[in-house]
Amino acid sequence: MSQTDTVFTGAGQPSAPIGLSPEALFEKCNALARNLWWSWQPEVINLFRDLDPIRWRQLDHNPIALLAEFTPERLEMRASELVLFSRINHAFRRLKEYMSERATWARTHAGVLGSKPVAYFSLEFGVHESVPVYSGGLGVLSGDHIKSASGLGVPLVAVGLFYDQGYFKQQLDIEGYQHEEYLDTKVENLPMEPAMGADGKPLTIRIDTRNGPLLAKVWLMHVGRVNLYLLDCDVKENRPEDRELTSRLYGGDNRTRIRQELVAGVGGIRALKAMGITPGVFHLNEGHSAFATLEAVRQRMIDTGMSFDDSLREIARHTVFTTHTPVPAGHDRFDGSLIEEHLGPLRDGLGISFEQLMGLGRVEPQNSHEPFCMTVLGLKLSRRANAV
Repeated sequence: MSQTDTVFTGAGQPSAPIGLSPEALFEKCNALARNLWWSWQPEVINLFRDLDPIRWRQLDHNPIALLAEFTPERLEMRASELVLFSRINHAFRRLKEYMSERATWARTHAGVLGSKPVAYFSLEFGVHESVPVYSGGLGVLSGDHIKSASGLGVPLVAVGLFYDQGYFKQQLDIEGYQHEEYLDTKVENLPMEPAMGADGKPLTIRIDTRNGPLLAKVWLMHVGRVNLYLLDCDVKENRPEDRELTSRLYGGDNRTRIRQELVAGVGGIRALKAMGITPGVFHLNEGHSAFATLEAVRQRMIDTGMSFDDSLREIARHTVFTTHTPVPAGHDRFDGSLIEEHLGPLRDGLGISFEQLMGLGRVEPQNSHEPFCMTVLGLKLSRRANAV
């Protein structure tokens, strides 16, 4: 009889496999829940659902929240009732094999990315409904993109923002009018952990603006083989209004939006640097994160001693840009005062004038009446662009 063989009690009910304690069984389920690989594995989804179908639905199909309602002993009892031991072991073994697999498509066809991965930036990631950091198509595309990268074994890290109130849930009243409801997300019910810097400590990054610094802590989610890093401005050193900066997706006015995009782009690049990650490709999903290219140019200037123009050309050669809509309202535009307030210190580091910086976000660089457009910046600082 092997270590994981199931034995039966006198009443004919199966008990836990020999050598597998209730705690070990619980840890296997928890390991499955904490890697979002499960979200595209129907057998694993069904496994969690079978533990408690009613609560599974009520908890928005969140396995971590579901397991929080079980003790190891109760989980063992439920697994015995439903004969789930072999399914749990099989799912856990598949996850381990998946994570350790070396013979992937990318290993053969994209080996050059091994030491310098793709850095994929997006303001939304729609991986699963239990992780509410997306609202629609942009996020679903991002989520599918990193799932595909995981399946193919493409070396890729993803960067976005963590919204502790997510996107609103809508309800319709008796007259058919929509009402929005924002709910606080419980971090303990999400498959997240603090990201660690090169010094082994939880990572917090700083971005200087003309009116003071912005700080953001960094969370890590595992999406199969892909690491998803989410920046969160709910840091006690921030001013009260800045602590709310990343509370909601697409909330607030233009000043809120530019500060969110500053954190996602500039903060995202600095977070990767602090973790010792050197991307070989920058992929911007929509113009929201286009400030990342400017910070990448600044870092290239520091690391190599290259001029601004040479560094810009070098970064653009490694940047891919995806845009989602030709509708003017879908492209963020900021006036010069917002740009100088938030990118002034970065501009100083780049050694360029205000007009040079504004020109990077204008269709007509010398037109002082034209605002700064994030889509224009994304197109100008990339050498590959596509649309969806």
